[in-house]
Amino acid sequence: MKLKTCLLLIPGLLLAACGGGHGDNAGDSLTHVAVVATRAPDYGSGAISLIDTTAPFTARNGLDSTISDIAVRADGDHYFVFKRYGSNQIARYDAADPATPVWTYSTNDSDGEQSNPYDLIVASPTKAYLLRYGSGTLWIVNPSAGSEANFKTGEIDLSAYDSDGVPEMAAGLIKNGKLYVLMQRLQNYDATQDGYVAVIDTATDTEVDTGKGSDGLKGIELPVFNPSAIVAVPGTDTLLISASGAYGSYPDYVPPYNGGLVRLDTDSDTATLALDDGDADTHAYGQFDALAVVDAHRAYFVGSNGYGDTDQTLYRIDPGATTIAPVAVNDFANRDLGALAVDPDGQLWVARTSDAAPGLSVLGFDGSQETVNKALIDTVLTPINIDFGEVPTE
Repeated sequence: MKLKTCLLLIPGLLLAACGGGHGDNAGDSLTHVAVVATRAPDYGSGAISLIDTTAPFTARNGLDSTISDIAVRADGDHYFVFKRYGSNQIARYDAADPATPVWTYSTNDSDGEQSNPYDLIVASPTKAYLLRYGSGTLWIVNPSAGSEANFKTGEIDLSAYDSDGVPEMAAGLIKNGKLYVLMQRLQNYDATQDGYVAVIDTATDTEVDTGKGSDGLKGIELPVFNPSAIVAVPGTDTLLISASGAYGSYPDYVPPYNGGLVRLDTDSDTATLALDDGDADTHAYGQFDALAVVDAHRAYFVGSNGYGDTDQTLYRIDPGATTIAPVAVNDFANRDLGALAVDPDGQLWVARTSDAAPGLSVLGFDGSQETVNKALIDTVLTPINIDFGEVPTE
């Protein structure tokens, strides 16, 4: 199987559908909070930050100090922390008591392979889908299980999507009773073939034959390599997918630019390339990284031309336009940018990844233009993944 340590920035809304559970705080008045995974600049450690989503955007940093290869997924008044490659664990926390996990369970099979848990797509308080990047099967789990023995309730085999049996399931969401699982299908860490989306009927937990695959595969073949983010466009049947493409080969690592933005019509199961990332000679936006959707006519992606502090630019697009024409956001061009996320009040959160001044910027909107609601929230460590939950008001 393939082993991979994820050191790249993870798009913040990778975007599971929330189950809306409220645990032990169902009777309390709740307020929104950002749940942020962070890492040290040297990748030596990681931690969680909880941040108020209204001014003055108070942050509690350095919670649950752990490894650097982590991600978070919030669901109502609790959240989950994925300790990925090497640790292979998932932990549940009450947002009102982030110091101590409610439980911590292994995500490995009995053979001990590196499952590398990537995301949890919550269907209900007692049912969720655990994407395992290092495995050929995703798990069906009970996120409210009181014991590890009762956590896994089933599995779905997606190993046919890659010749080595590990399709690198990277993100997913639920829409209209179907689970959409985004797969990268890497070979020895390299993107050498089209990505895919597997479609699962959540009522039966069986894969849907979309008729859009090749070589007998049931899923939807994508016209891009190395997809990493999938987001629903509100009020439509459209999913938007971002793909960085391959990163190039030693010694120059010049990208071949085989990524871009894809529209997936969930009514027809048709995937079309909405915005090409160009080629080795002309690539106006660089490689496509983080992605977030505000509404049917406003979305954002980060275009990257490298890994330096001035190599990323934030672009605004209209995902419903016939022809997508990206516009660079004022003061967010050639900056240090990473994950994106949209909070329940419609604000855009932008990760700032400078080692010297890591944190988050929060943007609002005035007509077609962006406004800066908070220039920088200090997270101490570099933010890599953002989601939104709830905590009881005091």
